[in-house]
Amino acid sequence: MTGSPSHHTCSQRARMHPYRPRPIRYDGVHPHAGWRLKQYEITCDPTPLNRDTFASGIELALATLPAPAVTPERPGLGFLVAHQGRNADYIVLGWWDRENELPVRIFVREEGAGWRPARGSESFCVWDLQVLWFEREAYVSTVLAEEHPEPIEAYLHLSVAGPVPAGAA
Repeated sequence: MTGSPSHHTCSQRARMHPYRPRPIRYDGVHPHAGWRLKQYEITCDPTPLNRDTFASGIELALATLPAPAVTPERPGLGFLVAHQGRNADYIVLGWWDRENELPVRIFVREEGAGWRPARGSESFCVWDLQVLWFEREAYVSTVLAEEHPEPIEAYLHLSVAGPVPAGAA
């Protein structure tokens, strides 16, 4: 298939940046209109997340949450990732719905521009997937498990960084 657009040459591969772990910070559970959302921060380097640049993007993302937050098939739980990337900033919002589904919304802010919904092939990345996978595992092992007497609280007390200290959720 030489010459086809999907054929990758060695020179194309050489332009990719090698994977390096990024700091993931858990910022607690944030209430919004009946929702309880775990909030995470990811940065491409050790510098702290610039929260001011994310405020309007988070507002935009939260406006996409369905109402009411809690229904017989929707527990009012989800998570938000604020990701300060190398070339752009991202917000990943996921919430649990229809018992076992995870609707996801992505918002992007390129340097010098405002926040907007993702378009085309823009999506979450390998670092965001670490949070998404963890949240899937936490949801399955608590909310969808039979043995938890308080599954929602159990879910809220788990984070990528480990168990949440008492009183923090």
